[in-house]
Amino acid sequence: MAAHKKLGTWSTTKCSNKQHTAVETRFVFDIKHDAEGQENRYKARPVAQGFNKGPGRDFDETWAPVPNTATTRALFALAAANGWEVHHVDVKTAFLKAKMDKEMYIKLLEGVEWGGLAVVRRLNLALYGTKQAGRLWGITLNDELKQMGATRSTVDPCLYEWNHPVHGRVFILVYVDDLIVAGERFAGVEAMKGGVPAKFEVRDMGEVKDFIGMKVMRDKKTKKLTLSDPGHIMALLQAFGMDSCTPNKTAMASGVKLSRTGENLLPEGNRYAELVGSPLYLSTTTRPDIAIAVGVLSRFMSCSEQDHVRAAKSVLRYLRGTTRLGVMHGGNEALQGYVDANWVGDIDGRRSTTGFTLNGGPISWESKRQSTVATSTADAEYVAAAMATKEELWLRKLLLALGVDGGAVPMGEDNQSCLALANNPEATGRTKHVDVAYHMVRDYQARGDVAFYFLPSAEMPTDGLTKPLPPPAFTAFRAAVGVGEDLGAVARGAELGDPTLGECRDAMAPVEAASGAARESRQRPPSTLLRAGVGRGRLRYHPLA
Repeated sequence: MAAHKKLGTWSTTKCSNKQHTAVETRFVFDIKHDAEGQENRYKARPVAQGFNKGPGRDFDETWAPVPNTATTRALFALAAANGWEVHHVDVKTAFLKAKMDKEMYIKLLEGVEWGGLAVVRRLNLALYGTKQAGRLWGITLNDELKQMGATRSTVDPCLYEWNHPVHGRVFILVYVDDLIVAGERFAGVEAMKGGVPAKFEVRDMGEVKDFIGMKVMRDKKTKKLTLSDPGHIMALLQAFGMDSCTPNKTAMASGVKLSRTGENLLPEGNRYAELVGSPLYLSTTTRPDIAIAVGVLSRFMSCSEQDHVRAAKSVLRYLRGTTRLGVMHGGNEALQGYVDANWVGDIDGRRSTTGFTLNGGPISWESKRQSTVATSTADAEYVAAAMATKEELWLRKLLLALGVDGGAVPMGEDNQSCLALANNPEATGRTKHVDVAYHMVRDYQARGDVAFYFLPSAEMPTDGLTKPLPPPAFTAFRAAVGVGEDLGAVARGAELGDPTLGECRDAMAPVEAASGAARESRQRPPSTLLRAGVGRGRLRYHPLA
């Protein structure tokens, strides 16, 4: 409260317009956790209940500076490959650095101001909870960074470039009030960090260890960097009481075919959306290996059934055994893409599923149901190629803004008919119905911006982004798309004398034991099975069941 008084967040000006009603306020208390899920500090702040205000009168637009997840991963990948310094800066009470753009009044809680009684005050600054606070802070930060000489990227408005006359380029990535400062030289990063406190009160976190919940681990000698999210996973498992469940080997069994049957519907007020939404965030940030499973489950938000819940919990069982997995970046790998499609994989709508990934340590990936029904595998693959091409063109511009220009991007495709469509302008009776929007693949292929080539299906890394796979194929897919144990787990495995044994394997030990016991059961009489602990219950909940 002393900070609000010092900054002048509100004033005692009386309400001059009867159309404005005072917004209620409340205190919000929160416990901040690090990337491991450990408590590290406590926070409390008064916030406005801005959800009671209407657009046009109390606010115009709502927006906050949040970068594309691919931009974040691309910056970390380049920093790891080039040996850049990467530091983390947190701006304290960021929203209160922006002035309010509308006439708005708040009703303070009793005891907030010295005097005791609840009073009405006019807002001078963008108090947390108001609809436009994030946007006003973004505008304020943008103006200050420009005054410091930084240039805003046209590819991602949350990425800035600052050129120091002596220490070279420095990149600033903005995620609301968290800044990532990356540069070729330590002195340049320090120079940029030294300019920010002159404008705002900040907390210098030093070399980045965690960012927006992601755990960042780096080995400068080997130029490797891993992004994982063990804290989010453990919080998710605890929220659903599955923090001690038996792990699965895959996120979704290869034989599972989910659909809308209209039977065994969940009652109103169920937690299915929460059960699927939390892994959905993971699938877009650090865990492409669960993308297809979560994508399939998200199709049943409005008509969820008991079978869908069981499949969703199977994803949590898989996460239970792989909390330390994440995306791995390292080396000077050129941009490389792979694209695939699963024809009519959706039972209800008979639509196909697109899967693609760009770069070995994945910078961008997607597993998404197509918007139209494809009449053949060639159609489905061609639509998938168009979706991947759009992402590749944007990613090329992003890497160019970060100082990397690799030319035409090779794109692996396992369908010869799709390649024929991309390379030849002829139309046949089987393809004349294809929407002209998808023929942009052919145009950019001819211009040399993308280079599609044939890749056998057995070598296609993105197969696991289009359909569930059996355990051996799933493990190979996971490694092919750049998912592995974080550097901390790898180091622990090295201490145990086997670099391939990390912390994830510890959780999978009960699964291996159960599988071994099941194999032994074929040679034992039934009476010994119950004593061995592999009776009805254990076999019924086999990871792949």
